[in-house]
Amino acid sequence: MTITVGYASTTIVCVASTRNLPKALALGAELRDARKAKGYTLAALGAKIGRSHDQLSRIERGQLGISVEDVATVLGVLDVQGQRREEILQLARDAANPNWVAPGVTKHLAMLTDYERAASRIVNVEPLLIPGLLQTMDYARSVMTSAGASPGEAEQRATHRMGRQNILTRARPVQFEAYIGEQALRYPPCDRTVMVEQLQALLKWSRMEHVTIRALPFDGGYSPALEGPFILLEFEKGPSVVQLEHYRSATTLTERRDVNDYMSAVDTIRRQAMSPVATEELIAKLSDEVEST
Repeated sequence: MTITVGYASTTIVCVASTRNLPKALALGAELRDARKAKGYTLAALGAKIGRSHDQLSRIERGQLGISVEDVATVLGVLDVQGQRREEILQLARDAANPNWVAPGVTKHLAMLTDYERAASRIVNVEPLLIPGLLQTMDYARSVMTSAGASPGEAEQRATHRMGRQNILTRARPVQFEAYIGEQALRYPPCDRTVMVEQLQALLKWSRMEHVTIRALPFDGGYSPALEGPFILLEFEKGPSVVQLEHYRSATTLTERRDVNDYMSAVDTIRRQAMSPVATEELIAKLSDEVEST
């Protein structure tokens, strides 16, 4: 739905709310970066395009839609040209799409970090790797270089991943549930020393009241976890979202039907997983075995 309101010689186009839609959030972030790069305040830019401070603020936070034509006007005022202009306009064309497949990792990581900071509960299902929020620096670096990242890129991304763990150690930490495939614990993608350190780190995380770690056993039969890793993020205010991570892209799901399917999958996985106590015993046993070999 689009509502057009006329004010003197200026026409303001207000597009229906896009709250929590991934591309709307990304579009808002791009417009904010472009505005700040040119030194405009919200009020100054609003005066140029006929928008109020509040409207622009909501657009930049992904809470209010903006037409493609208005985005083009903003980009003209901010002198954004070339490929970046086309990329931002494409985001504007697709901003109302409830699901988003994000190429590459940069924008996906930025959005995932924002979601994690705002979440009240995160459920991470990882059948083959240790969840990112529980990884050690060396484990993360090893996985990234094995996947083709340069040493510099791996270092930068691993450092960012360590920073994301702040949500587990801050004054009001997020409630975090990790469901890890037994294969990820037994067959590490790194050398023995790194894996011992990683297993010991998991034991430390598991002793935190707000962190629950449960293993998914080899002999548990079919599990939704076998379909691939995913992250369910729940919020005190606002609908839940699901992040699907792929080799070189990521998908964000916000449609209620899709999210409900993953909530049902989590319920199934909870029934299939080992208890936290049994998981801790398994991790301690594997740590001793790896260290002694």
